[in-house]
Amino acid sequence: MIVKEDFIHLEHTLDQYAKEKKLKSIEAKSLLDQYFDLIIDYFKQINDQNTLDFSNLSNYAVVPMNFKERYDYMIARKYHFMGYSQMKTLKSELIKMNASYQIRRKNNHS
Repeated sequence: MIVKEDFIHLEHTLDQYAKEKKLKSIEAKSLLDQYFDLIIDYFKQINDQNTLDFSNLSNYAVVPMNFKERYDYMIARKYHFMGYSQMKTLKSELIKMNASYQIRRKNNHS
């Protein structure tokens, strides 16, 4: 199960690469790939899905605004600062939206 803390170490290291303007280094690219995959795996986890099906997003419980467009943006700019920045923003939104969803779900079942 993926939790917020799983992102922290990767972010700390990637933030250092970003600060040094080295996000395009081989090491950073590998970490960016891991970070992106972790975000997508988290998205699938919170929506109880095994695969990411863009044609079925309307049936997912937790979907940030413009998810498909943001996904495409991150894919196209994964190794650039703005792509990494979008990943961090999306990750934060997913964590907050999932917490809100879990609270609503718990309250509805009480």
